[in-house]
Amino acid sequence: MTRHAELDALRGLLLVLMTLTHLPTRYSAYSSQLFGFVSAAEGFVFLSGLVAGLVYWRIRQSQGEAALRQRLRRRAWQLYGVHLALLLFLFTVGAALGHFGERPMLRNLLSFYFEQPLVALWAGPLLLYQPPLLDILPTYIVLLLATGFWMRLAARRGWATALGLSLLLWAFAQLHGRAWLLALFNRATGDTVPNLPLPVLGYFDDFAWQLLWVSGLWVGHLLAEGRGQELRPRPALAWAAIGATAFALAWFHRWLPPSLGLPVVDAEFWLQWVDKVLLRPLRLSQFLLLAVSLACLSHWLRPVALAAPGRMLAGLGRASLPVFSVHLLLVLLSLGLIQQEEVPLSAPAELALVIGTLAAMAASAWRHGRRGTLSHPGALRAA
Repeated sequence: MTRHAELDALRGLLLVLMTLTHLPTRYSAYSSQLFGFVSAAEGFVFLSGLVAGLVYWRIRQSQGEAALRQRLRRRAWQLYGVHLALLLFLFTVGAALGHFGERPMLRNLLSFYFEQPLVALWAGPLLLYQPPLLDILPTYIVLLLATGFWMRLAARRGWATALGLSLLLWAFAQLHGRAWLLALFNRATGDTVPNLPLPVLGYFDDFAWQLLWVSGLWVGHLLAEGRGQELRPRPALAWAAIGATAFALAWFHRWLPPSLGLPVVDAEFWLQWVDKVLLRPLRLSQFLLLAVSLACLSHWLRPVALAAPGRMLAGLGRASLPVFSVHLLLVLLSLGLIQQEEVPLSAPAELALVIGTLAAMAASAWRHGRRGTLSHPGALRAA
């Protein structure tokens, strides 16, 4: 299958930004706020859904439902295996560093594990306990397993029905549906299973974030059927989206004069309108504006993706699973470098950490690319 270099390069760029955000360095303050109210995670989930829609819709059309379910299960098991390996590393090496090495960041990361180790050991493999940083792959696994349902619904009832149901699930999340379901689970299990607090379920509310994935599936389906031109906005809408995106960025970074009377982005405003956990309305709206703006610039993205820096980013994007796994492993190890919570690393140490991590990710992508070229030349994978 033909690769889309610009999609690979965008995913690679988002992987780099997420890595800079997760590493305990001063650079995280810049990478996490680059897009204003929106982070790199939203773009990565959407693009992953897009690539999944592009690949798996073709598989469904050419090989049928049974082949689609088999491919989805195989990919989900692969992701689950990676997640279990990372959990094992965190519960052993990470816990030892945090406890015996007295590393506060690792201890905070594993606070529930240290408080209730037996519960963590069974809830972790069941994807109920998701420590910070290790909550992204479980979300991806759930979204991937649901892909067959969304495609079947879209094929039978149309994408309007699928997107409408997805929007209802997002609204359920805004009403704190996940907390309500957890309360039901805790009441139903009673004394037989220790109660699970809401934070252990992971940072991302799957009921909210599935909207990005399903939207990506829809766009991928259009690309798979050669209908990508339907995504191009009209010039008036394009300029409106670009202008609104610039306005939101200026508002976020406080470049606009106070005389405009815009709401102050304080903690209360953030939780109500921009909260990342629930993918609140303002965050979702700005992501939509950014997506439309990028769609307007799509004819410029491919030449950039084919240039040398773009090819390096595209290599990371093509090998997103091994690269993401290496990034998580190195981020967890880097947290063990922080001896006191308020004392950061020195500037040279931070720079060496960033360069070393990115180099390891690039080496992983290069190895994956060589192996993929030898075994499946020209293949496009929904990683």
